[in-house]
Amino acid sequence: MRACTGVVVGVLALLMVLSQVTGQNTESIVTLVLQKLGGLWHNGEVDFMGHSCMYNYRPTISRWKLYYKGKMWCPGWAPFSGRSRKKSRSGAIEHATRDFVQKALDSGLITKEDASAWISQ
Repeated sequence: MRACTGVVVGVLALLMVLSQVTGQNTESIVTLVLQKLGGLWHNGEVDFMGHSCMYNYRPTISRWKLYYKGKMWCPGWAPFSGRSRKKSRSGAIEHATRDFVQKALDSGLITKEDASAWISQ
């Protein structure tokens, strides 16, 4: 998290310097950057196999590369969550869902037929 905060502060400082040099409006540039950075995090809710489930992704930096950590869980149905770390937001959610389905299959919450759409056997 410290690395991510450092990157954000660095980018904002660079944009402020560039805006002074080019005469751009600092507020509009900072607002644009903050909007883009805000899109890196997402929380959502989905109906999954008849259950109300939650999912999210968030950015993380490892060895100077941006990754997304995905998580999917279904409160009240399953005592576990599916997790992943991928280079894309959609990949993080997809693989977190696959991990959740595999755990649900292993614990007997769903059948192989239910899982077949999500896990390639």
